[in-house]
Amino acid sequence: MDVQQLRCFLAVAEELHFGRAAERLHMTASPVSRIVKELERELGAPLFVRGYHQVELTPAGRALAARVPPLLDQLERARAEVRLIAAGEQRAVHLGGSHFAPPLVLDTVVDCAEKGNPGRPVEVTLAPSADLLPAVSRGELDAALVHLPVDDPAVASLSLASYRFLVVMRRDDPLAGSPALSVADLADRNVVLMPLSLQPLAMQRMRDDLISRGLLRLRMLAGVDSAMLAAHVRRTGDLTFSLDPSTGGSARMYDDPAFAVVPLTDFPQFRLGLVWLAERAADPVVRGVVEAVRTAWADGEWEI
Repeated sequence: MDVQQLRCFLAVAEELHFGRAAERLHMTASPVSRIVKELERELGAPLFVRGYHQVELTPAGRALAARVPPLLDQLERARAEVRLIAAGEQRAVHLGGSHFAPPLVLDTVVDCAEKGNPGRPVEVTLAPSADLLPAVSRGELDAALVHLPVDDPAVASLSLASYRFLVVMRRDDPLAGSPALSVADLADRNVVLMPLSLQPLAMQRMRDDLISRGLLRLRMLAGVDSAMLAAHVRRTGDLTFSLDPSTGGSARMYDDPAFAVVPLTDFPQFRLGLVWLAERAADPVVRGVVEAVRTAWADGEWEI
């Protein structure tokens, strides 16, 4: 067994779908299927029951799925520890940032990482929160700006910003002239959200909150792609949520005559924060980032 085989197996075991597992691994379905079959041949046991529309774990697959995550975590932490020792005092600061974070927040966190670690280069990895959180847990990133909350007790977090959502629609939508809207005003409309894979816990809580308030016609986009979401709204007339276009980043695409944005009076709770591995809090690099961020946010959480 090698690491790639185990990662492919675990992705399929968690998604129960070769296509979604491949997307998560930034691969295509064919090589993922081939790698899993090679692992099955090596082990001499089938790990999945493959149906036309469904994939299920066999008893052997369930047993392996329970053992793989701690093995991969230990391996990645060992790699990270060796890299830290090899790099010594001059190593770079490895910072992660959600590419959906408003630029002002991300830029401020990067500035804090630089101020908290003078003389060290800061390397920034941009990715969805769901990809950054495991990298923090494995010790590959010193800290990351992600969507909260997190459900890993080994990861510490500090909330930095809460979102004030607006409703996005086509310019010709009947609601476009409204001064403000509530969730109840959207009850009979189709509303499209980013998929759970953006950050499963945060997106699931947001979805549950909206449904509990009567927003039942919710759809989840197939991929984490803000341009695809904007195109969907423009093509279908469905609604979505966004930050004010003036915050920049992916929200800026709605600063377009084709769209109208209306403030949402009772927007669902959605937060952005800094995370780091709690056991590394004494690491000089991690401590430098966290202390500088705490200083920059001494007045409390931002509303954006």
